[in-house]
Amino acid sequence: MSQLTIRQQLLESLLISDEQLNRIIVRSPHTYKQYNIPKKNGGLRAIAQPARATKYLQHWLINNIFNDLNVHSAAAAYQKGCSIKKNAQYHANNSYIAKFDFINFFPSIKEPDIKAHLISHFGERLTENDLSDIVRISCIQLNGRSDFSLSIGAPCSPVISNSIMYEFDRRVVDWCGENNIRYTRYADDLTFSTNVKGVTSHVESYIRDVVRDLAYPRLRFNRKKTTHLSKKNQRRVTGLILTNDGDVSIGRSKKREISSLIHKFTIRQLPDDEVSRLQGLLGFSKGVEPRFIYRMNEKYGKDVISTIFKYRKKDK
Repeated sequence: MSQLTIRQQLLESLLISDEQLNRIIVRSPHTYKQYNIPKKNGGLRAIAQPARATKYLQHWLINNIFNDLNVHSAAAAYQKGCSIKKNAQYHANNSYIAKFDFINFFPSIKEPDIKAHLISHFGERLTENDLSDIVRISCIQLNGRSDFSLSIGAPCSPVISNSIMYEFDRRVVDWCGENNIRYTRYADDLTFSTNVKGVTSHVESYIRDVVRDLAYPRLRFNRKKTTHLSKKNQRRVTGLILTNDGDVSIGRSKKREISSLIHKFTIRQLPDDEVSRLQGLLGFSKGVEPRFIYRMNEKYGKDVISTIFKYRKKDK
């Protein structure tokens, strides 16, 4: 890492004055566009995206600071080569699944947590001013709140959260190795699997102890999303179905929906916005379960599926 301060490095990279840079950094926690999107299982998810200038500084931090932070191999999201399919496949050959979820994962990671983590990794190479600038650039300050935190929608939130969970991931992986359990963490979605009956019943008490022992961050589990499954149940991991023969599938209901949409397209009864959605579903299916696309090609014809992928509103 350069011995220059964060501001000095930014000024070397940007064609702006010190005064302009200071203004951007000071305003950064307050420049977020906030909105809600529907969750798959109901309710709304709060999204907060930083303004363009703040986003640019965050990408600079990712490339020059955050990419040097340690991330455990158990972190199955936000890294090159990671996908929901790869995460699900890691558990596909195991019979018993346990899943856990954190409440408000990104917002739970706050200014003191980020500073402590950066100090533990970089030590005295970052000054107090550096730490304060990094936090202001990286975090949102919600209305009426005195603290800064990560937000869903900011570019740096995934990489910071992945690294800040390193100690949790390390301890959990070590324990799982001693108990014949596989573990991955996809953001706030924790998955454990094994072929040893009854073993997953011990997971929850252990990971709760680990969370309590961590110096940072302070996390809470979402009891509503705690599940224990076997091959007697439909086993879903990061939105994908684990089949009993050790494969990964998009699931029967999703397949029926896609087939129905294709049929409507062939008889010209599918609105443009639904065609766009169908394109997304087909692309998703192609990445997860290519054999299903092959079956759709056989059922409706390759030309139809190809036409859907190439479809644009102006073609209609």
